[in-house]
Amino acid sequence: MSDVVTSKPDVHDMVVVHRTFRQACAELPDLVRGLRPGDTARAQLVVEAVQFMLMGLEAHHVSEDEFLWPRLAERTTLHAGAITRMEEQHHRLEELVTRVRGALDGLAADPRPPLCEQVAAQLAELGSVLTAHMDEEENTILPLAADCLSVAEWEELGEISLAKLEKKHLLRAFSALMAVATPEEQRAILTKAPLPARVLWRLTGRRSHARREARLHGA
Repeated sequence: MSDVVTSKPDVHDMVVVHRTFRQACAELPDLVRGLRPGDTARAQLVVEAVQFMLMGLEAHHVSEDEFLWPRLAERTTLHAGAITRMEEQHHRLEELVTRVRGALDGLAADPRPPLCEQVAAQLAELGSVLTAHMDEEENTILPLAADCLSVAEWEELGEISLAKLEKKHLLRAFSALMAVATPEEQRAILTKAPLPARVLWRLTGRRSHARREARLHGA
């Protein structure tokens, strides 16, 4: 390791981000399987939830590809194999995401049972690969990032990821993150969040998220 970081970043925020993906991957296959033939309104709602998850996943992974892996590779050789595996897993996940996306327009227009089962199976496979990837990242890469990156660099990684989302999706993404966070994690996230994000979440974000989830799950 060539750089010595004197102040370690709090990398736990990525665990919370991962939790949003874990939740979505656990729920979405069953939501797709539950679609009824001809119910295009419901299908469009579920497809939009899938698209939102895939969009967030892409932003998250591209920021790691562009920023995290190169810096870790520069600063340590002991974990070169783990970094290479992360990159390879991202390529595999990108292939799976492309397959799912290719079927979503058809699913929204005509949620017939064979197509629902196909997309649900694809989402389940994506979830399985993604869960294994996140498990290894949390166990191996996050401790490495805490040792190799500065606080400013870790914050920059988060900023790069957010910049890849359209502005209209930022409050929704923040609200989804807060929804899976524990009270302690929420306090930590709010401490670092910009004032507008904190205000908007309290005023509208959390209620909008709750309503969206209720519609999605049929409540």
